[in-house]
Amino acid sequence: MQNLNPVREVQRRGRDLAIVGALVILLGLIIGGIGLLTVLLFSSPTFGLGAMGLGLLMTLGGSAVFVRGLSLRTENEPAKVVAQVLGSALGSEYTFIRNVSRRGLGYIDAVLVGPPGALVFRIHDQPGIFVNEGADWLQKGNDGVLRLTRLNLTRECVADVFALRAYLAKRRLAHVPVYAIVVFVHPAASITARQPSVPIADLRSLIDVMRGDYMRQARIDPATIQATVKAIYG
Repeated sequence: MQNLNPVREVQRRGRDLAIVGALVILLGLIIGGIGLLTVLLFSSPTFGLGAMGLGLLMTLGGSAVFVRGLSLRTENEPAKVVAQVLGSALGSEYTFIRNVSRRGLGYIDAVLVGPPGALVFRIHDQPGIFVNEGADWLQKGNDGVLRLTRLNLTRECVADVFALRAYLAKRRLAHVPVYAIVVFVHPAASITARQPSVPIADLRSLIDVMRGDYMRQARIDPATIQATVKAIYG
């Protein structure tokens, strides 16, 4: 199995976001400065105050984009753990791309591409006792009571699937089937499924779960596999 990490693409996207953020900050400062001068030089402050407010909002928004660009991570450590498990079980016809971050696609923890199609991974690396019911996740507290959590692992994974399908369709790869899986990698995580909307697994059950869903049959040829990897990895 090939194990890839598109570091250059992530770095390029981070630089682009930082540049856009810096330009928005500069424009916000200019507009805010014009507004301040208007307030100081003219008796009617309406336009000036409006320009100052707009400039402030642009500066704050640009700062957020700038920080986001600088903070994009170039590695996904939990995905590396998943890659180690898959690497011992899958052949060279499979390619595992971790830490996917591309314009028009967004961020995905990892994507596996092989004869069965593409498999989107949503990876969770925290300990605990979790129960999955449909798209909802419950976690057992210290008092032993299961409570609904704010985890959106299933919904986020499904959103990634739709994003990847749309992304591939724009590149004439709409025929590539896209599947989903939620994986827990922490050794102290315990998971139970009750009619899950998306297959779930831990590291011990990962291959078996994949064989029961994603790996049931070969669906795309080697040329399509290569084109799909190129579209995602660059």
